[in-house]
Amino acid sequence: MKSSKLMTIIVAIIIVAVVAGGGYYAYHYETTGTLKMSAADSPPSINGVAAVYVTFSSVALHSDKASSNSTGWTNYSLHDKTVNILNLTASNAAFLSNLSVHASSYNMMKLYIKNVTVHVSLSFAGILNSSTTINMSLAHAFALVVFVHPVTVSAHATTSMVTNFNLSNNIELNSSAHKFNMSATVNVLS
Repeated sequence: MKSSKLMTIIVAIIIVAVVAGGGYYAYHYETTGTLKMSAADSPPSINGVAAVYVTFSSVALHSDKASSNSTGWTNYSLHDKTVNILNLTASNAAFLSNLSVHASSYNMMKLYIKNVTVHVSLSFAGILNSSTTINMSLAHAFALVVFVHPVTVSAHATTSMVTNFNLSNNIELNSSAHKFNMSATVNVLS
């Protein structure tokens, strides 16, 4: 008799867990889309620079539909993705991540950068060739991008977004500090 009641309780708990899990899965699936994030460099290139490796740590998206009791910001990890973005364009941009985000319209983005390393190649009259690696100091912890038009991510759909850095304006190699200024624009491809 006791084992029959115990078995009934266990079955009831399993049924409740399955229904709750299925409901959460259905809600999550019905309300999320994919934001495909990539990074590129806007021309012109920088003389003597062979590569610019940028380590992206995370991104925060701001929903333009935020409630009054919310900041509207949601953070997503990019898992310290390092890519060489020198001379890349929107058509061959470096892939950062496919983010599963809440289906919404977003009006701002904070792109957090952990590290920037510049590889410089020097040539003196074609006789002496030299190269060096410079670790850049970051002017800010993130690049704040305000979208001219909100970026919409729809449920069950993928929106592709390329963040363009104008490295010729962002990199200061002539200063003793070797500074990387955070500024970027965004192209929404789909």
